[in-house]
Amino acid sequence: MVRRLSITCVFGLLLFAGVAGARTHGTHAPGDGSLAVHNAAAVISISARGGVIGHFTEGVLTVRDFNPDDNISEVVTGAEKTRVVNEFVTKYWGHDVRFRYIGGRFAITVNSYNINLSAIGKGNVTFTGKGTADDGSFSLNGAAYQPISNTPQTFPLGSTATP
Repeated sequence: MVRRLSITCVFGLLLFAGVAGARTHGTHAPGDGSLAVHNAAAVISISARGGVIGHFTEGVLTVRDFNPDDNISEVVTGAEKTRVVNEFVTKYWGHDVRFRYIGGRFAITVNSYNINLSAIGKGNVTFTGKGTADDGSFSLNGAAYQPISNTPQTFPLGSTATP
């Protein structure tokens, strides 16, 4: 329990520092939206221009980098297996996986349990819960947290997005 609390605190501080740094350095563009996901058991797909940082306990992360030559690439730690599908798509499997993609255009899909992530940018996000008793929750653009349902839900990520 103490280890989990420590990891959560460190993750929160890193996320805060990353978002604060992005805003300070001008990577937060007008109209960017924000997304926070807490303890999700789901398939979450984000296609956006901006950034995402996250963690999951066991599952698969698929990353599509639309411009692999832009010197912006994902950072993934904890993956036990990696497969480069092609020059644009890479898949990661593992336990206790952490990831981030900051800057540029990307599409990620996380299929896992205990997903915690945050994102800023413009694009779309789709949630499909796994049908557990509690599939987790999400907050879009600072709105109150809502439950993730096992029916696919798609929302725009950006200043005009309201779930």
